[in-house]
Amino acid sequence: MAEPTTPATDAETETPRVIGGLAGFAIVAGSMLGVGIFLFPSQIAGAVGSVGAFFALFVVGGLFALAGSVACGELGAMLPKAGGDYVFQRAAFGPSTAFASGWVLFAAIFAGSVASMSVAVFQYQVSGLIGVDLTVDVLGPFNGAQLLAIALIVVLTALNDAGTRVSAGAQILLTLLPIAALVVLAIVGLGSGRPEGYVPPPEPVGDLTIGGLATGFLLVNFVFSGWINIIYVASEVKEPGKNIPRSMISATLGITALYVLLCVAFIAVLGFGGLAGLGWTDAGTGMANALGSPALGTIVLVIIAVAIITSVNATILSAARVGYAMGKGGAFWSGAAKLSGTRKVPRRALWLQAGLAAIIVLSGEFNAIVEMTSIAMFLTGTLTVLSLFALRRLQPSLPRPYKASLYPWLPGLYVLFAVAAIAAKVWSAFKSDADDAFYPLIGVAVLVVTYVGHLLYYRQARRAAGVVAAVLAAGLLLRQLSEWTLL
Repeated sequence: MAEPTTPATDAETETPRVIGGLAGFAIVAGSMLGVGIFLFPSQIAGAVGSVGAFFALFVVGGLFALAGSVACGELGAMLPKAGGDYVFQRAAFGPSTAFASGWVLFAAIFAGSVASMSVAVFQYQVSGLIGVDLTVDVLGPFNGAQLLAIALIVVLTALNDAGTRVSAGAQILLTLLPIAALVVLAIVGLGSGRPEGYVPPPEPVGDLTIGGLATGFLLVNFVFSGWINIIYVASEVKEPGKNIPRSMISATLGITALYVLLCVAFIAVLGFGGLAGLGWTDAGTGMANALGSPALGTIVLVIIAVAIITSVNATILSAARVGYAMGKGGAFWSGAAKLSGTRKVPRRALWLQAGLAAIIVLSGEFNAIVEMTSIAMFLTGTLTVLSLFALRRLQPSLPRPYKASLYPWLPGLYVLFAVAAIAAKVWSAFKSDADDAFYPLIGVAVLVVTYVGHLLYYRQARRAAGVVAAVLAAGLLLRQLSEWTLL
């Protein structure tokens, strides 16, 4: 049963509203930027096998993010509080659903994302730039990329601890620079075209399958992930009724156009077969190699590195607010809800998040955790969009400065795509003989066990025991996952 909720007002908001329209755009767009647009186009091309299906998936991915943006735009404008999914799901479906989603988001999805991106930037981009293999162990079993990743997490967490105004200002700079550089890179690729004497490999031959489409869509969703991040800092956004939906929608449309432009440039230089044949070589480096330009290759590495750091900063800024909101709601350590003195940032939640990410970095299991949470991300996002439908019915009188465009069709499209992707991934897991085929389903199991554990004890008025039982169950599943990955 949903709990009654009233909209937050400026007077009730504990954190200062310092994020304006441009900073809001930078948080969303910066969160979406990263290595995905360089690393995954070749994998998507190989999964679908045709140019038409390839671009169709990117358009669908942009439409999927837009559908989620209009839904969360209404929710964020209506309930401009810190915490995003946790706040909306608690209002719509009650504390148990919010508890389960909040824990999976804060302890696995966000911490795993920060860890994986931080390691990746040193393992690939920085290693390539300085010509030193940073994957060599330098301190016991830990390599240079891991230690530098932790240093990056500490530096960016300290930046966010210095105040939201400071971190948001840095985010604007970190976002606008790579966007401009990516536009120039696309223009260079389109202007250069196919190099003289370069013969691209033949296009992949194969039937378009449900499994291939599902795999391609999951990868596209990863490329577009981050469109939602502004809702986690909603309590710090100026004029949230206007800036929250505007930042999500404008950033989603802009990044979609940028990604399509980049993919056109990749194919113009490499050909579709050349793109599909890159394997795990990023498309920017592949394009630079085909053009025979080491200087362009270096520029690509710098652009990717800055884009990843941008995304890490935006994730740290946004994700800590989930722990903060859970602490306020009694679903987490209450100390996480404490704000620092004059800067009024959730300092304890920030550093706890940094600690979790550092543990994942040192464990070396971040790839498994990201894989494990891939479907869980769809589930939490779907539950949030469904919150829009539930709150339209349960609390129709709440002020809605912005109403979701094309409601209920566009938000409904998000739910339809997400359910179809989840069903296809489950179907593929049962059809596959691979040992890791069921990894994504473990994240769903953690979500379900956490929900059931909290629900049972909550109904019996033993909330503390419910929290302990749910967290222990989730921890046992995560530990089992770690053991499996070491086999």
